[in-house]
Amino acid sequence: MMWFSKTQHRKPDRLGPRKRLLRDLLLLLTLTIGSLLIAVFIAGETLRDRLAQEQLQGLAQKTSEDLTGFLQLPENSLRIAQGWGMAGDLNLDDTPALVNRFIPVLENLTKVSALVLADSEGRSFYLTREEQNWLSRQLDAQGNAVWQRWSRPGMQIQERQGQENYDPRSRPWFKGALEIADANAVFWTRPYLFFTERTAGITGAVRFQKPGEPGRDYVLGLDLPLRDILQALSQLKIGERGAAFIAEANGAVLLPPAVIEASDSTLSASLSPDKLDAGPIFDAAKAWLAAGRPARQPVTFHEGTWWAWLQPLGDPDKGLWLGITIPEWDFLGTLQSSWMLVSSVGVLAFAAGLIATLLLTRHYGRQFKALPSLTGNPAEFEEKVLALIRYGESPNLEFKSTLRTNLKTSQAGKEIELAWLKSVVGFMNTDGGILLIGVNDGGEVVGIAADQFENNDKCLLHFKNLINRHIGAEFSKYLHAEIRPVTGRTVVAVVCEKAREPAFLLAGGNEEFHIRSGPSSIKLTPRQMLQYLSVH
Repeated sequence: MMWFSKTQHRKPDRLGPRKRLLRDLLLLLTLTIGSLLIAVFIAGETLRDRLAQEQLQGLAQKTSEDLTGFLQLPENSLRIAQGWGMAGDLNLDDTPALVNRFIPVLENLTKVSALVLADSEGRSFYLTREEQNWLSRQLDAQGNAVWQRWSRPGMQIQERQGQENYDPRSRPWFKGALEIADANAVFWTRPYLFFTERTAGITGAVRFQKPGEPGRDYVLGLDLPLRDILQALSQLKIGERGAAFIAEANGAVLLPPAVIEASDSTLSASLSPDKLDAGPIFDAAKAWLAAGRPARQPVTFHEGTWWAWLQPLGDPDKGLWLGITIPEWDFLGTLQSSWMLVSSVGVLAFAAGLIATLLLTRHYGRQFKALPSLTGNPAEFEEKVLALIRYGESPNLEFKSTLRTNLKTSQAGKEIELAWLKSVVGFMNTDGGILLIGVNDGGEVVGIAADQFENNDKCLLHFKNLINRHIGAEFSKYLHAEIRPVTGRTVVAVVCEKAREPAFLLAGGNEEFHIRSGPSSIKLTPRQMLQYLSVH
């Protein structure tokens, strides 16, 4: 989408936002329920295959979301730590500072067993839990190691020194993070044996360079033991008798805990389906390999009585694949045994959806009625902005008098720009909202004449440049700005969507994380931010 739009020459929409919402929701509801009912009554193999694919895709999507949620918090923490590194806040020579910074991070990541930070010269820092304490290891390029035990941040209780035959540059997480094309992406390894813990797992890693050190690369990684990932996967509900599993690109299956317990305890955590007959999981992997490793396509085996679905979690040729396998009867049995029941459920679902649609439209009707339309005519725009002003400031609405001018000094002030930029970041990190610039705290339309822009285009260009500089051009797709007259004065209306990724405000060389709290925006500490991102 565009940053802003000049809509003076557009034809006004015949329907307002509220009516369009009702129309679109009813259309979506009708199409969804209608498609299901039509598909149910189409006989033959087409019905069977279509329903199977829809059901498998839904199960796979739910399973993928659950697994992604398991990995999302470590990924968020890695990106935050990457920002610290790029700002020069991580020093491999300062173990106490690293311990103080990362113990609180690991306390919020209960499934992460260890953290490691290394550079391209072979130096590294390692931090892990040890019963009730914490254990750190600082290693220089010659293999000289200093082990320190900590009871809490800033409280060292033991230290020892020695030699360690360990080069982080040879580890898969270090090499993989440096090889990926996207410098901001999180790289996940294949399962491998952790050097220190001697247990199998995967590592998520990011790379960065510090200011003033252009020739030196740093990589930071978080270790997730395989047992925790597979335990979480084994607890997911896949029908009555189905199962979820993870496989490597070559078809080797990461054995779920139940399979390991029922089999030889000496088995590897990753095993080719040709080496073990362990039921439908391995049969699903065999069928998938025989079919040419299709992605997001159903595969049948056991003479069509079982189905499998696999989709890549990363690089399809090098990374892991998420799979589900389920007997056909688990998701087709009810349809095959009772057509009337399916029809009744469809009718009831349509009725319930219709009621929910009406209630939802009515619930949000007041705000939609006041929402300034980016496609409406100027008169409609003015009417809706005035309705917003009457509605008053809220978690989704804020007023600012000017874009850049301090009205007390009549001079341009950076603090004025940062004030409304915090609101934009807060909206994107919460539930979205609307910012009206040219309206004071009392709800009076004062306009932006005090900003002394030559014309509207100059004003919107200044707005865009500030967003690019302090938030990032990649967030422009969530922002839609218009500049129009309201009661004879010029007002800038900015509609902010909720962003899919965390948005930060770059202010004074620091990255700040803001959210909305009531009618204002507040800045969170790193600990508060991690807690917030873990549940939002």
